[in-house]
Amino acid sequence: MQISRKTILTALVVLVAALAVLLRYQYSRNNPWTRDGQVRAAVIQVTPNVSGQVVNVGVKDNQLVEQGTLLFEIDPRPFEARLEQARANLAGVSAGVDEARASLGEVGDANPSIRAARAALREAQLNVEFTRITAPANGYVTNLNLRVGSHAVANQPALALVDVDSFWIEGFFRETAIAHISPGDRAVVTLMGYPGRPIEGRVESIGWGIAQPDGATGRDLLPQIRPTFEWIRLAQRIPVKIALGELPDGVLLRVGTSASVQVLGGTAPPAE
Repeated sequence: MQISRKTILTALVVLVAALAVLLRYQYSRNNPWTRDGQVRAAVIQVTPNVSGQVVNVGVKDNQLVEQGTLLFEIDPRPFEARLEQARANLAGVSAGVDEARASLGEVGDANPSIRAARAALREAQLNVEFTRITAPANGYVTNLNLRVGSHAVANQPALALVDVDSFWIEGFFRETAIAHISPGDRAVVTLMGYPGRPIEGRVESIGWGIAQPDGATGRDLLPQIRPTFEWIRLAQRIPVKIALGELPDGVLLRVGTSASVQVLGGTAPPAE
């Protein structure tokens, strides 16, 4: 039976299409991709060590500051008064110890009263220094609600500082793709805000665990287990940390914005 040219051409087209789908599947399998990515950075909660009224705010919201820049200042006068009191107390204790030493031969530096007074003086000095809160790193001031006259509370965060030198991308990949990702693999990141300007990166690490609602303590202290339907069971997402290379001109990173990530499997440099 003679096969027509049309049948042969149709078969070839189907074969090429199937081969293209197979190659595409193989490429996608070996080079995992996700649109579930986010820009992350270290966010420092700037917290004063002393309480008091804010008398000076040296920055504006969303301002870029250098490490050591004055962020805000707490009224130092109460702490300066305590410092003077601590100095006077140390002087009085020292005088008393000198008299005792002259009459009894007691060693002044080893006297517990002297050590306690010196410690109180050092604490008072530190508290005066703590009234000036400076930036612990280069970064962006965020969520600044402080105003002159506000009351800052010790050990309570007063503002956030986004460390400008700490940005990375968190890509959440299906657990079925993790076997094809290794630390050091090349990655290509595309920010939703800059769709035509991909950023080069490298896989820095892969998460070792994710939180699960199943097993949480419920009523009567029994574990809560959600019903599972096997035919619609979804693959879990595992976080993969991507270290970024040089940013294209004009691209700005903002914490929490969306990104897509493709990892080129097998591109990690060989171990030395």
